[in-house]
Amino acid sequence: MGSSDNRDEALGATLTVPSLSPYKAPGAPTGQPRASLISGPRSGAVLPRSVATGEGVQLVEHARPRYETVKRLGEGAFGEVDLCVDNDIERRVALKRLKPDMQDPDTLARFTSEIQTVGQLEHPGIVPVHDVGLDERGFFFVMKYVEGDTLEHVIEQLRAKHPDYLSRFSMEVRTEMFLQLCRAVQFAHGKGWVHRDIKPANIMVGPLGEVMLMDWGLAKQVGPGGRPDLPGASGAPAASAYGTMLGHAIGTPAYMSPEQARGEHDKTDARSDVYSLSAVLFELMGLRHYLRPQQSMEQLLEAVKTEQPMGALAMHHNLAIPPEYAWIISRGLDKDPDRRFSSVAALAQRMKAAMEGRGPVQCPCTGMKRVGGAWSRFIDRRPNLAIAGAVLAAAAAVFGVVSAALLVLG
Repeated sequence: MGSSDNRDEALGATLTVPSLSPYKAPGAPTGQPRASLISGPRSGAVLPRSVATGEGVQLVEHARPRYETVKRLGEGAFGEVDLCVDNDIERRVALKRLKPDMQDPDTLARFTSEIQTVGQLEHPGIVPVHDVGLDERGFFFVMKYVEGDTLEHVIEQLRAKHPDYLSRFSMEVRTEMFLQLCRAVQFAHGKGWVHRDIKPANIMVGPLGEVMLMDWGLAKQVGPGGRPDLPGASGAPAASAYGTMLGHAIGTPAYMSPEQARGEHDKTDARSDVYSLSAVLFELMGLRHYLRPQQSMEQLLEAVKTEQPMGALAMHHNLAIPPEYAWIISRGLDKDPDRRFSSVAALAQRMKAAMEGRGPVQCPCTGMKRVGGAWSRFIDRRPNLAIAGAVLAAAAAVFGVVSAALLVLG
């Protein structure tokens, strides 16, 4: 979660000068009481360290906190995330806690719900929870530290035509990244959870192209047995169009679905995440937001509810989005949930078909790509016949040219 700049130097700084004392197993008889390392519940490291001495290996305890802060990774309207070192396991982790002024019951209920939601969603595309705790600053939970960039940063660098990012994130790579994102959301939907805050800032891209969906604080459980939706945090406005907003409209205005913008929480389901995913796909491929810039939050919310994105062909011609994906985006961003893809699985299936050249013919461009895809698959299955056919076609073309020339000369 965040940049890896200077992390090795910072990590080294946190692992120096431990305070050592002879280790006594808990409950073991001793002439002196064991020194307490705990300043709050579960706040001290408990595992001993092995130290080589002239008398052999000895176990010693080091009076250090369990989680030692290295630097701030980021913060939002309600929470803050730090890079920490887990001094027991000796690994870097991300520790998230609520801001000091955001400790009201509603916000704490959402924070607790986020921990329990992520704890139920064990998937390679969802950051796992390692631990939960309470100290003098309040509740916190510990997650895997994901090295890399947010998708928001990747898009910014692509828009700026940064050569390293252009070479790493071709259109094919971006498509595969989006499919990874769809798989994570599809898994969550299968467990009955709707994310409701899918946006580039909540998506991490690892150094090997791995994609992880973050920040499940607004997730909603749908279907039979689902938890009731939690109220918004009182008096907590959105920081911007790209920041999470709670209250009447739940989500991030720039990426929420029309039904979210209208505050229709009972109608917010998997198709709302389809809309947000399609908005992310538009930006990932077109390198700009799907709506025109707006002057105020009210105008943006109204645009989300009513403004139709440019048509599929216009997307293709104006933004160089491949035509087969432009049609997919156009359907995913339909204002009417019933006309969108019915599920993330259906969206991912269409994306995969488009990648393989098997998408439906919807315009001359997609027709030519469909023919090209069919020819490519034929070459894979029947390479000898494909070569023979290409030779015969070339020979026929040469014969035609020669015949035409003879007719002209004759």
